[in-house]
Amino acid sequence: GIADNTLIVLMGDNGPMEPIWPDTFQNPGIFRGGKNDFMEGGVRVPAFAYWPGVIEKGTVVHDMVHVADLFTTFARLGGKMDAIPRDRVIDGIDQTALLLNGDTQGRRDSVFIYSGPQLGAIVKGNYKKHVINSDPTAGSGIAAAYFFLMHDTREKNPTLVTSLHFK
Repeated sequence: GIADNTLIVLMGDNGPMEPIWPDTFQNPGIFRGGKNDFMEGGVRVPAFAYWPGVIEKGTVVHDMVHVADLFTTFARLGGKMDAIPRDRVIDGIDQTALLLNGDTQGRRDSVFIYSGPQLGAIVKGNYKKHVINSDPTAGSGIAAAYFFLMHDTREKNPTLVTSLHFK
């Protein structure tokens, strides 16, 4: 009966080792970039959640989840929200509603992506702004390198965005 009361989450670790592709299975897929990169190929990874009787088998969600969200989500599910430190910023967002109710119930709509200690990019919904210069935007005439990820998964064709509103 332990499985009936256990949430199992499996997720990848910061994209493939792109420099060794195609000699290995480390395929960057439709995204550009790989491990240690601020490009989508370096940060978008598969994740799977298994919880019999709670998460319907075969469910697919498209909401944004960050690994830091697991901390607060597990705290909520374990009844330990009072144990989360209050003397520091906690980056994780409670994603319990996403697990229980599925697609479109996620609470995260933005994420900051770092390249080492430097901010590399900001994602808001389907838009991504490169903070670190990336080659495809050089000389494009567009002041800020914004990419619409639904149509440009390789982040090669910047678009003009006037403003992004954060929750």
